[in-house]
Amino acid sequence: MQRSLRLAMASLMAVALVAQLAIGLSRSGLTVVNFFSYFTVLSNTLAVVLLVLLAGRPGRDASRAFAVFRGGVTVYMGVTGLVYAFLIAPVAGDVGVSEPWIDWVIHVIGPIAVVADWIFEPPPVQIPGQSLWIWLLFPAAYLGYSLIRGPLVDWYPYPFLDPAEGGYQEVTMWSGVVLVVILVLSYACYRWANRRSVISNTA
Repeated sequence: MQRSLRLAMASLMAVALVAQLAIGLSRSGLTVVNFFSYFTVLSNTLAVVLLVLLAGRPGRDASRAFAVFRGGVTVYMGVTGLVYAFLIAPVAGDVGVSEPWIDWVIHVIGPIAVVADWIFEPPPVQIPGQSLWIWLLFPAAYLGYSLIRGPLVDWYPYPFLDPAEGGYQEVTMWSGVVLVVILVLSYACYRWANRRSVISNTA
């Protein structure tokens, strides 16, 4: 049952991503590079890979390295959902999603599903403490990429990353807010997984 749910969720997210890319290329002049410059697209793509791998072999996260990878993807999907809910949706920010159902799948349903999967079926191994810093590497690289590429091509994936919307002070402030969210989510995922694995090992 769990394998079927993971595979079904991965399929839904994959269909949403492919549909959004096809629609963007045909209607709005979206480029492939810009499409994959959205954190949402990258996190959902990683989630699809993760869910397919877990569906193929449910015990795969008994490997500590894979469990760390899974934790990172869970954090990124959680960040995707929270940033969309609190920073983008309230101001109707343009994130390049033209169809409401795609919007819901990649910003709401996908993040909830991946985080819930971690909550109800955490890895059976202890997550090392340094994972919290490892999980920061991808968002940090993404931020650097977005801020360096943005002025070169005059395009930013999110309004809060665009200095034209409020200056670099605003960009720094919101980047700091997102950093705090990542750290909080990372710590929560780390503590929950290790708490559950300790219980499983002592049961």
